[in-house]
Amino acid sequence: MNEAAFRAEQQKALQSAQTGAIDAEAVITGMRLTDGSWHVLSRYGDPVWTLPGSLFAASTKDSQKKLNFARVPTAYRETLRACMARYILLGVEGRVRPRGGTVVEFFKNTLQFLVWLDDKGVSSLRVVTPLVAQQYVEVRRGEKLSASTLRLRFSAIETLHILSQHTADPMPHPWPESSAKHLAGLTGDNTPQRQESKTAIIPDEVLRTLFQAAVDELDRADEIIGLQAQIAGWQTQGRSPRSIDLRLAKQGWRAGEINRAARDLQTACMVIILVTSGIRVSELCSLVNGCAYTKQDDVGDTYHWLRGVAYKTGTGPCEWLVTELTHRAIAVAERLAHPLQARLEQSMSAMGRDNPSDPEITRRSEHAHRLFLVRSKKCRRVGTLSGSWVIGRLNAFAAGCGLDWRFTPHQFRRTFAVYAAHSAFGDLRYLRDHFKHWSLDMTSLYAMNREQDAELYDEVGSAALDIKHDLLEHWLQPDAILTGGAAEPIRTFRAKNEELVTKESRAEMAKTLSPLVHVRATGVAWCTADTGGCNGGQGVEKTRCGDCANAVIDEAHKPVWQGIYKQQLELLELTDIGPGGAERVERDIARCKAVLAELGAAEQDLSDTEAATEERTANDDI
Repeated sequence: MNEAAFRAEQQKALQSAQTGAIDAEAVITGMRLTDGSWHVLSRYGDPVWTLPGSLFAASTKDSQKKLNFARVPTAYRETLRACMARYILLGVEGRVRPRGGTVVEFFKNTLQFLVWLDDKGVSSLRVVTPLVAQQYVEVRRGEKLSASTLRLRFSAIETLHILSQHTADPMPHPWPESSAKHLAGLTGDNTPQRQESKTAIIPDEVLRTLFQAAVDELDRADEIIGLQAQIAGWQTQGRSPRSIDLRLAKQGWRAGEINRAARDLQTACMVIILVTSGIRVSELCSLVNGCAYTKQDDVGDTYHWLRGVAYKTGTGPCEWLVTELTHRAIAVAERLAHPLQARLEQSMSAMGRDNPSDPEITRRSEHAHRLFLVRSKKCRRVGTLSGSWVIGRLNAFAAGCGLDWRFTPHQFRRTFAVYAAHSAFGDLRYLRDHFKHWSLDMTSLYAMNREQDAELYDEVGSAALDIKHDLLEHWLQPDAILTGGAAEPIRTFRAKNEELVTKESRAEMAKTLSPLVHVRATGVAWCTADTGGCNGGQGVEKTRCGDCANAVIDEAHKPVWQGIYKQQLELLELTDIGPGGAERVERDIARCKAVLAELGAAEQDLSDTEAATEERTANDDI
């Protein structure tokens, strides 16, 4: 079927939906084949409609692309069929055309409502009064669902109301004086206060173990992929399974172990890419051969980039700033995918010889260059890993590392945002080498490439704002120990209780002050100067922040200043630094002593450090 005929058939489906004169053979969905023709996936009268893969993320299972009308109560089946036809083909006026996930979500949420109506003995949308709709609202509220989930449930009913106006059974507005957002508790006085993201970040100790295990697996890539190639070669030569097992045994391996090792290696690549890029699981599954590239800036610095597809926001092709290790993981993933990619190409060539218009060729071509492929044990079919399969793999990999942690789809992205934000604030944490570029100005980073994931920058910015709020709230605590030139104004401010009682809490006060206070990390202090030109904490003069009028130093910096103090004592023992060097060391020691004393370090602790340094120097001389 050519495109003109295909579109004409879809128009027949719309007419069926609007007039009620059912044309069961009218086309609803289809897919474009490699030769330019169209293959029909669903007709109006089919009990199950299949949506085209082009409407979904690469990580979506085939079973999640179907609408099963057999599950709809008989009284509402034709009405919902008409509503779904209009929703798929036209959408809702004033809104963007829905993608596959939105269509399926609407169908599921509407189905719940219709089943509830049927159980209540309500057999027509015409008689769904606001009172009936309110009863449904109360039922859903009683299930203690999240506000966002409630909004989706109630928004589906609003959409059903709109779409049903073009059918023979129009539904009155379910809540004329309200809205789904309000009923879900997301407006006015019901709006929840801004709070930390519900998605928990991966704890440092879990991420440290997981990431190190992934890197260790990556270091074994040549051995594992080499063994896979050997097995493939022996199979091509016609060697028996027993012969292959014997050859592997001489190398200390069994065939099953190699398969598991290859699976773990593929999962390790996923871990490294997710942790160091901030991409979603669906975007991970979109990656194809050649998705990694590098670019140099004007001063010769190399930046590593990753290309993929952002499905959730509808952005489409998108790019992310990543690390050299990310590229290494992608290169290994490409090598692992090559045998399955070759299998796909062979199967498509065979199908093409039998029937060039076989729609299965188009379906398989969608996966032909993807990096994260799997072969189903049941049907031996090769395809892209689904999102749930990826999460399952990650959980299994973590369990193999001895970790008791269950991952969720958004967790890696949320963790990336928090780590990047901490890096921007000078707290480089465990993965400092992989987040060091986030210590640059984020505006400059985004300006490097306008194809980047803008929403990821928003998430990093939000995480950075949370860090700043927490920092200011800590400074406002009466017992928080602060030093530095800017510490005294803060102590004076928090001592004035009348300034604080106008807010419900110090957290609220911190949020009020946040836009008014510039905070930058120097590594040894927090800098509140907003005029630029400060080099505090950089180069060899690490102690400059100690007596700067714009510096705030809190307990978190105490170990840093203790380390600097110890190093300066060692420098003082040197005999070849000259009078100028000695004078500078004496000045830095004095700064360290002053800071540490303000932070609560006892004089005895400072003396013990000096004594330990002198003793070690004496032993070195011996």
